[in-house]
Amino acid sequence: MKIGLVALLGACLMSQAADLSKQLAALDHDRDPARLEAAAVAIAASGNSDAIDQLAKHLGQRSFLHRLDPARGEEPDTFHLSHIFRALEEHPTAASESLCVSLASNAEFASLPARLNFLLPALAAVRPTSQAAADVFRQTSHSGFVEVNGPLLAENGSPRALEVLEEIFADQTIDAEQRVSIAHWSLLPLRTNPDILAMCSRLLASGNLSGEVRTAIEESLFDYQPKRWFSVQRAQPRPPAWTSATPAAKDGLRSLGNTILHQPDLAPGVRTAVQSTLDQLR
Repeated sequence: MKIGLVALLGACLMSQAADLSKQLAALDHDRDPARLEAAAVAIAASGNSDAIDQLAKHLGQRSFLHRLDPARGEEPDTFHLSHIFRALEEHPTAASESLCVSLASNAEFASLPARLNFLLPALAAVRPTSQAAADVFRQTSHSGFVEVNGPLLAENGSPRALEVLEEIFADQTIDAEQRVSIAHWSLLPLRTNPDILAMCSRLLASGNLSGEVRTAIEESLFDYQPKRWFSVQRAQPRPPAWTSATPAAKDGLRSLGNTILHQPDLAPGVRTAVQSTLDQLR
C-alpha cells in the first residue's frame, strides 16, 4: 500500500513537471494572447519557484508583453496581464515576491506605469513584507501610486508594511489631501486591529502631522462619514463593528481615545465621535 502511494505521488509530480514544461514552452512561442495568459496563470498558481522565475523573465520583455496584450488603437492593453497578477496575488510565495520586486525596476515592464496597478497588490499579498518589497512601496509612493499603496500596506499589516505606511502619513512632501484620503481608505476597515492602533498612536504622538492629516487619522478611527469621505463610489471601505474588537483592541482604542480627548485644538466633530465610541466600549 505504501509503495503504491509513493508511486502515485511520483507520477503526479512527473505529470505536474510535464505540464509546467508545456506552459513554459508556450511562453516562448505562442502568439495567441488567451493561450499565453492560460499558460502564465498556471505557472503563477503552481508555486514552482523556477517556473515563476522564468515567468518573471518573460514579463520583463517588451516582445512578450506585446504578444500577451497587443495594443488596441493608440493605447496598449493590460487585460491578460491583470489576470496573471491576480493569480500571483492569490498564490503569494517568495518567488512571486521576487518576480514583483524585479519587475518594479524593469524598464520595459514599467514603460507602461499602469502595469504597476496589478503588480503592487500581488507584492502586498506576500507576508511578511521584506526590505526589498518595502523599498518598492517607498519608491512607487513617490511616483504616483501612494493612494494605491496605502490600503495595501494596511491590509498587509506586517511590521515593514506598517513602517512604510507610517512614513507616508508623516511625509510632508506627499500631498495632504492624498494622505487624508489614504487615512479614510486604509484605516477605517482595520481600526480594531491592535497593530494599526499602535501605529496611529505613534503618529499622533510624534507631532509630525499637519492638522488635516491628524484629524483624518482620528476620525478614521472613531467616526464614519461615508458620503463626505467617499462620495457615491460603490466600492468603499466599511468599519468593523465595535463588538468585534478584541480586548487588546478595545484597550488600544480607549487609551488612544482618551489621549485624543485631551488635545486642546481637537475638532468638535472628532470629540463627539471619540466620546461616543468610548461610551460604547465601556
